[in-house]
Amino acid sequence: MEAAFRRYVEQCPDAVLVTDPDGRIVYVNPAFERMTGYACSELAGRTPAVLKSGMHEADFYRRLWTALLAGQEFRALFANRRKSGEPYYEDKIIRPLVDEHGRATHFVSFGRDATERSREFERLAHAATHDSLTDLPNRSLFLDRLGQALRHAARRAEEVTLAIMDIDDFRDANSRYGHLGGDAVLQAIAARTAASVREADTVARIGGDEFALILVGAAEPQAAGVLAKIVAANAVPVRYGDAEIRATVSVGASGYPRDAQEMEALRRQADAAMYAAKAAGGNRYLFYRR
Repeated sequence: MEAAFRRYVEQCPDAVLVTDPDGRIVYVNPAFERMTGYACSELAGRTPAVLKSGMHEADFYRRLWTALLAGQEFRALFANRRKSGEPYYEDKIIRPLVDEHGRATHFVSFGRDATERSREFERLAHAATHDSLTDLPNRSLFLDRLGQALRHAARRAEEVTLAIMDIDDFRDANSRYGHLGGDAVLQAIAARTAASVREADTVARIGGDEFALILVGAAEPQAAGVLAKIVAANAVPVRYGDAEIRATVSVGASGYPRDAQEMEALRRQADAAMYAAKAAGGNRYLFYRR
């Protein structure tokens, strides 16, 4: 029976790993060696921690061992790292092998490389939350991040600036240079604006030529410097073939908790300030004033 089982796991397309009760590796099959790049001889006596990528929280491993020590199986998508250092995903199920007294004598895992499937899920998730033209967060992700930023600011007694930005005379540029010219303007403004903020901030495309910015931890004086930089960056004409398209921006901003504490009120105020900037001639930013 033991010889038959060994033949089975040697030929099994799944990556098989067996440890002793202390979690020390006693066997891996050829499929495991191919998937990870480690030979069985390199792993004997070591723990599966050698595969850790650092992407899982400590609670993930606590749940794993709680299940196994209770005699239960544990199944999850593991983010691991091959011998080469390359990260990969493994759909893995781990089961305890128990003796006639119910004591675990070994732990056996069966896994399959799920890297491509995970990457496809990531691509689909990205497409669902990002604008296809500019690759900026879309309205849905913007609203989610704004809610998170406001909750975080409330806990830490910090400020947040919300800004709404619109392209001046975008319809004229679109009519004169066509949709491809309009797309070039949108992409240039998206890139220039994203390059003007910090990594912790958010720039999103929430409508046709409408963008939104979340500047975390930024009171009005700090936010004013960022918005001035954005207006200046976007005052530079956009190159499109042999043409230069002038496409400035109008920006309106509102601050939490100074101007409002609710998301919808902040959005209304920032929108009103943006229209005031546009009415004043555009190519500028204004903060909301009661």
